[in-house]
Amino acid sequence: MVEPREFHLDIGDVELAVLEWPGEGDPVLLLHATGFHSRCWSQVVAQLPGQHVFAVDLRYHGRSGSLGDVDWNVLCADIVTLVETLDLQNVVGVGHSIGGYMIARAAAAHPERFKHLLLIDPVIVAREEYDEARKRVATITAADHPVARRKNRWQDAAEMFDRFKDREPFSSWQTEVLRDYCDYALKPANEEGYRELACDPMNEAAVYISQAMSDAVHEDIPRITTPTTLLRARYEGLSITDLSTSPTWPGLAQAITNCQEHYHPEMNHFIPMQDPLLVARHIRQALDV
Repeated sequence: MVEPREFHLDIGDVELAVLEWPGEGDPVLLLHATGFHSRCWSQVVAQLPGQHVFAVDLRYHGRSGSLGDVDWNVLCADIVTLVETLDLQNVVGVGHSIGGYMIARAAAAHPERFKHLLLIDPVIVAREEYDEARKRVATITAADHPVARRKNRWQDAAEMFDRFKDREPFSSWQTEVLRDYCDYALKPANEEGYRELACDPMNEAAVYISQAMSDAVHEDIPRITTPTTLLRARYEGLSITDLSTSPTWPGLAQAITNCQEHYHPEMNHFIPMQDPLLVARHIRQALDV
């Protein structure tokens, strides 16, 4: 597999870390889930040899900047600016979880730039669920969210891998994906010799809390005219603490003008980590249309 080129893109107040795999054809843009990073897509990209692919570390994640309070509207604006700055045309936009939310809103802002969307269990919930979520988070802060208490003192990636490999939901992942996640999840060692998560647990928790204020997507859904494929895992109702359950509104496919849904009740929220081949197959189909 060809190693990607890494560069930092100045989008105004921060720089976003971007991986670019050189190749031919229409570009593919990959956006990861909350708490992860662009290297989590490596096993998907390995199934797309010769394809031109970009993967981005979202603000507060990986090697990207972390300036400002967490706001999903700002995160979406980052991606719109990135698409404009890179002058992406005829792009296949692929997003998992919050990445699916952002790629959908970017396509609503610039439908002329997108060829196809692949939304993988996106964090887009029913309109009324946002009202309920706001009530639930009204009396708590990011520090109260369980994610804020993640272990954040590691010897190295090997320790991280050994800790996670037999624990849900990581035990459902393909081994190679978990290694990719662990290998790039940590900052360089500090003065004490320990390594901390590149996505600070408090920032990650703030992303989950601020989800309740992200209902602007419902204004954008009618503007999504790009052909769309939706992969959706088993839905058992919205949870703000169980991160393995699907957050996707079951009515989303019907709300998007030109959307084909593929429902996978046998899978959890981490579809790209469980089955990179499935995701790559849908990307190839989108490219061939």
